[in-house]
Amino acid sequence: MTDGAVYATTTEPSNPGKKSFCSVTELGKVRFPLKVAQLLFSFIGFVCEEIIDQCENCGGLYFFEFVSCSAFLLALLLIIVYCTPLRQKVNPNSLKSIDFWISSITGLLFLIASIVFAATMDDISLAKVSVAFGFLASVAFIIEAIIMYMNGDSPFTKKANVNGTNRIPEVQPLNNPIQAQEPGSEQA
Repeated sequence: MTDGAVYATTTEPSNPGKKSFCSVTELGKVRFPLKVAQLLFSFIGFVCEEIIDQCENCGGLYFFEFVSCSAFLLALLLIIVYCTPLRQKVNPNSLKSIDFWISSITGLLFLIASIVFAATMDDISLAKVSVAFGFLASVAFIIEAIIMYMNGDSPFTKKANVNGTNRIPEVQPLNNPIQAQEPGSEQA
């Protein structure tokens, strides 16, 4: 008993050789490349926009800068969560819900920022490249949100109960009210 065999089943992992750094299976073979595309497109759009040294109407440029930088950081955060043991610390339903909202809201804001930047940009080739990558990133975010919605990973789908059955509203109260008995009708 001194070799530690008594503790082996409770303290050691059941399958220690099956650890993977990045869980592509968690995201799937379609969503993982979309996450990487979101990360790359938003980063390239941000870098191209940052290289622009002068502009006449900078409002669209600044809005695009904010959205592209935020989208890059959020995509990076989600990839880090999915590709590290951190995903085991987060509730899977909450992670899917957060991922859905980040993908859909970021895709919509990226689309708006790309349209605004395209409408207000100067005739600079870097601005055109930046807008092109902004549109590509917004399409990647929106496609992932649609895929999540179609797969039932959105917050709008019916949630399962703890035992796996769908939640059905109860029609019966948990405790039936005690019927008042009339005096003199006591049973002996």
